Amino acid sequence: GMALPFASEPFSSIVHTDVFSCLADKLSVLRECRRVLKPGGMVVGFSIHTPPSLTPAQEEQATELGPSLVCGCESPQELIDQAGFSGLEVTDVTARFRRTCSAWLAAMKELEPQLRRELGDEDFEDELDQKEGMLIGIDEGLLLRSLIICERL
Repeated sequence: GMALPFASEPFSSIVHTDVFSCLADKLSVLRECRRVLKPGGMVVGFSIHTPPSLTPAQEEQATELGPSLVCGCESPQELIDQAGFSGLEVTDVTARFRRTCSAWLAAMKELEPQLRRELGDEDFEDELDQKEGMLIGIDEGLLLRSLIICERL
């Protein structure tokens, strides 16, 4: 994402889902997104992130419970501004995301025999742990999910 194989300004929009919680250099990726967007182009996406002002111990816990690079997205406004975007809209969708995680867990438990055959025991357990951890992180206020929309000037 830091060196997209496209000329400058060919796209009118970029859509992503929870990508930034998996990236170490979020700002460079946003700047590259800006480069490939036409003026007036939009970036729209969901982002799992942490609330501002977590203690170091809470940040560590959020990293253990959520995506491994979730920290560093505490302030979408700051990242968006630094990348040269404007018109930031942030909508908290954490409650809906919690319901989705709960539904994933229920489906995994209901389909456990089939999923274990398909994924293998280790991958199934990893997925189960990940979903359970996400729920704990949400319930403890360490993980949030937002819909973020911004525009390239």
